[in-house]
Amino acid sequence: MSESQTSPAEAKHGLSQHWPVATLALAVVLIFAIAMMTFQVKETEYAVVKTLGKAKVDESGEIITYEPGLHFKWPFVDQVWRHDKRLQCYELTTGQIEQITTRDQYQIVVSTYILWKVGDPGLFMKRFKSTSEAQKKLDSLVRTSRNSILPQHNFSDLVSVNRGAEMEKIEAEMLESVGKEAMKEYGISVARVGFRQLGFPESVTTKVFDRMAAERRSRSEALLASGNSEALRIRSEAERKAAEILSVAEAEAKEIRGQGDEEAAKHYAVFKENPELAMFLRNLDALKETLNEKDTLILDTSTPPFHLFKAGATDLGKEPAKSK
Repeated sequence: MSESQTSPAEAKHGLSQHWPVATLALAVVLIFAIAMMTFQVKETEYAVVKTLGKAKVDESGEIITYEPGLHFKWPFVDQVWRHDKRLQCYELTTGQIEQITTRDQYQIVVSTYILWKVGDPGLFMKRFKSTSEAQKKLDSLVRTSRNSILPQHNFSDLVSVNRGAEMEKIEAEMLESVGKEAMKEYGISVARVGFRQLGFPESVTTKVFDRMAAERRSRSEALLASGNSEALRIRSEAERKAAEILSVAEAEAKEIRGQGDEEAAKHYAVFKENPELAMFLRNLDALKETLNEKDTLILDTSTPPFHLFKAGATDLGKEPAKSK
């Protein structure tokens, strides 16, 4: 047998020696095939599959949007279109800082931003090939809306004390104007349109400060006047209540005084019949008020009301014994 010829046993032995390499090659081919036939959608993405350039649709003709996860596709035939579904902030680049004239012919300088996301992936994909194209369209929509709405407002609306409320009103008008067209025509959902910067040319700055100072002075005077009015009202109310309380107290005092006079008149009528008893009771009351439990007195018993300490002083109708 020549050297170039190998026996079947030798060939089988050689193949058995190279099976790890063959297995590895097969695994690589399998992984590559799986990668070509599948695609993954992230939580933050929209995904649409295009077959030969046309998006796949469901039975109702709506473009199919794939949920997050792993999905199948035909290699070399299907293409995956993706877009971030989170809110994106875009600051206008065309005329980023622009000078606009208000309704009362004042010049202001503004820059604008927009918060947006894809609202209708199918319509968005039909209208735009990239995010930059969508941003250019948003740039045009926002500038058109801003340049039509701002000139409808006076300069005072932008520099007044209630400037925040007025600016929110203007931004809401722009959002309504831009949002409807963006969603209907381009599948873009607009969350907010706002002003990044609001400034004034140098020629207008002095007028801005003067107007703001005048408004704050006017507001201060109004608050002071309101405070004085409220203080006067509170003072008047307090005086009225005090007069009512005093009137009620005086009426009650008169009533009590009348009741006391009535009771006193009854007692006076009794005492008038027996003056000696009346004086005796008055002297007893005086002693109760004067003496305590541990008082020691050295005095003349002829002095009222201490004359009651004389022998026989409590026998009414008799003369008390004279002290020797």
